Amino acid sequence: MPLLLVDDSAVVRAKLRKLLEGAGHVVVQARDGLEALELLGQQRFALLITDLEMPNMNGAELIAAAHQRPDLSRLPMLAITGHDEMQAHLQSYARLHGVLRKPWNDAELLQRVQSLI
Repeated sequence: MPLLLVDDSAVVRAKLRKLLEGAGHVVVQARDGLEALELLGQQRFALLITDLEMPNMNGAELIAAAHQRPDLSRLPMLAITGHDEMQAHLQSYARLHGVLRKPWNDAELLQRVQSLI
């Protein structure tokens, strides 16, 4: 199953896609939470990786919306952020399987992805 990568930055999406595809993963990308929710309704994913600060629907709102959907109850989720206060707030989400700080460590990110899928 593919991974769903959500980030409003084209540069970040490109870097993460290159890293993840280089490790053998299929990656589907979304620019914000609204686009991600649409994709989540169309196909199944092995993992959701989302930025937290995005327009239209941010990562925290996306995670909260995913928690409301029974069809996504088994979807592991990772968040990426550069802000400590958002990182602390997200620890309360039961199905969030980690928060990585920007800039992320490639080896740590790949290890976390492997452990979740």
